[in-house]
Amino acid sequence: MSNLKQWVLRAANGENIEAIVLGKPRKRVDQPANVPWNDWDETKLNKVLSWEEAEPLIDYNFDSSYGTPGCHAVTAWTKNRIIFVSQYNGATSIESAPRNPSDHEPKMPGGW
Repeated sequence: MSNLKQWVLRAANGENIEAIVLGKPRKRVDQPANVPWNDWDETKLNKVLSWEEAEPLIDYNFDSSYGTPGCHAVTAWTKNRIIFVSQYNGATSIESAPRNPSDHEPKMPGGW
């Protein structure tokens, strides 16, 4: 099992999350224990949220193996990175890219 909050934090590599947007998941996501289903506010989807606002909403475990993604689509920003959920051949992962032009080794999600 994977945890979406932990994935985002790992990809941030110690940088503060400045903002995050949550997209609607493609299948039902189990609500975190600390946020009851009746408190799930779909008006927060597709909106820029602070990390403090989004953090409890993405603190859940999901199956990242092959099949329909079991988590929200995410775009998050740190000072130096853009973080996003990716899928290749049915497996879900977290990726990031430089926020601004910079020397770096490009990655190819799902590639080599």
